[in-house]
Amino acid sequence: MDLRTSTWGAAAVLVLCIASEAAAEICLDVDLRFAGHHVSAGLVKSMQMEVSSIWSPYGVRIQWSAPPGGVSCTQALGSFDVLVDVKRLRASRPFKPVLGGTWMTPSAIDRAPIRIDRDATEQLIRSLAVEELYRRLGRSDIDSTDVGRALGRVLAHEIGHILLGTSQHQRRGLMRAVFFAGDLVDPQPKTYDLSSEEVERLRERETSLRARIGLGAAVPSRDRTLIPQLLGGSA
Repeated sequence: MDLRTSTWGAAAVLVLCIASEAAAEICLDVDLRFAGHHVSAGLVKSMQMEVSSIWSPYGVRIQWSAPPGGVSCTQALGSFDVLVDVKRLRASRPFKPVLGGTWMTPSAIDRAPIRIDRDATEQLIRSLAVEELYRRLGRSDIDSTDVGRALGRVLAHEIGHILLGTSQHQRRGLMRAVFFAGDLVDPQPKTYDLSSEEVERLRERETSLRARIGLGAAVPSRDRTLIPQLLGGSA
């Protein structure tokens, strides 16, 4: 995923209006785990809040299995197994950091695996010049809240691949291929939205997921066809 700045204006407002008309609520169960060095409660909360804020305008609610949670679903339409790791993911091209990856799962979303590279993400946002940090944050340092927000945006993108049922990327918005470091740290999530076509796809996926749950046709994890899907970053 490349991080690019997009213009926030009438078109984005229109997308949000379309999103508000989406079908009934989609609730997702996300098991969030961390490997490696210590993770502060502030980082976890910032990450969870960012994912929820990106998806909530589209009728998607996240039920977190790791504290601090907040949403309680009567019935989840899908589940995710998320590992935030410190071991580097393999880059598709030299010198291009890979921030996260997932595998496309056919049919039901049953503990869909997502891996986020914390070190790569943190190193990317810490590469910003002091002047850029002042412009974006009003200060010269990166704290745990900023790291959590960046990780949340990477996770929101990877959830999008599974939830929308596509390995394709868009030119802009949440599902673009690359994020710039500045966009990852910017407190304003103006570049992390869905297109009208993606919102329509979300409606279709909701109908499909509800039908499968009604038929009791969940797909066991061992039967998945795995297609690597990596998200890159750029300074």
